Amino acid sequence: PEEGKIVKLWRKLGIIAFWIVLWELFAGLVNNSFLLVGPIESVRALGRLMEEKEFYEILWKSSKGILSAYFLSFFLALFFSYFSYRYTILEDFLKPGVFVLRSLPVASFIIILLFFLGRAGLSFAISSFMSFPIFYINLLEGFRKTDRDLLEMSRVFHFSFYRRLRYIYLPSLYPLMLGAAKLAMGLSWKSGIAAELIGQVGKSIGYQLMDAKVSLEMANVFAWSIVIIALSQFWEVLILFLLKTFCKKGCA
Repeated sequence: PEEGKIVKLWRKLGIIAFWIVLWELFAGLVNNSFLLVGPIESVRALGRLMEEKEFYEILWKSSKGILSAYFLSFFLALFFSYFSYRYTILEDFLKPGVFVLRSLPVASFIIILLFFLGRAGLSFAISSFMSFPIFYINLLEGFRKTDRDLLEMSRVFHFSFYRRLRYIYLPSLYPLMLGAAKLAMGLSWKSGIAAELIGQVGKSIGYQLMDAKVSLEMANVFAWSIVIIALSQFWEVLILFLLKTFCKKGCA
């Protein structure tokens, strides 16, 4: 098993190295730093950004808004999906709203909400609205897949709600919840940063991206893009790890 993990690790590192080399080669062929910079120049730009105190304030501001929205949408989706599972009238009532959230382009949503919310709460609202349908649909499907025989048994033996949730609902929700958590994290970051960019939210990652683009500092554009990818991946790995740990203990 240990050898298999080492092989997988080297394979992942090899794949990453391949794409980095390809990126560097393509940047060399373009040979125009106003259009495309390579990974080395991007990392150098990132190093310069990390030396600035404001860099960490920007990370904190963007991360706080996007992650708060992510967790809020999860708990709201958990609440509404459970009661939609129990009461079909609520599911029918929510269907049009969920459909609109799933179908409306992010840019349209940002422009509409910008008139009502202003810049301050834009990223939080957009991230919430974009991730809610993913959680809601997957969790509702998880509740529907719950074994009805087990639920009937739990009623016969007078299980508390907590015990039903832990031993019956959680095993059904677990696989779909993991997939939803992963998808929603990426979408939360993409939509949240897009909201900051279009809404020109001061001291945010999205604003820095736009500022770098207008200033033709492509190295900074790529550096901030690396930051977004790294933050999204870090929080995704952390949250999936916590979910797996919690669910394994919960299902035990």
